[in-house]
Amino acid sequence: MAGIIQNIVDMIGYFADAATAFPTSILLLATGFVLITGSSLVLAYLTAGAAIDLITPESAGRRPQQRG
Repeated sequence: MAGIIQNIVDMIGYFADAATAFPTSILLLATGFVLITGSSLVLAYLTAGAAIDLITPESAGRRPQQRG
């Protein structure tokens, strides 16, 4: 577990070094962050919608049809 925490701390340092290397690097890192975060949120939204659709019955809010 300590190795994972150390790797995360090292990763933050590596990203900070990469962001300050060139003036456009911070823009590229921010763009990547926005794209990854946005696509993850869309995936979470679609997954939640599919899970809710799986749980709720198909006839929710409708009367059963009467035969007659």
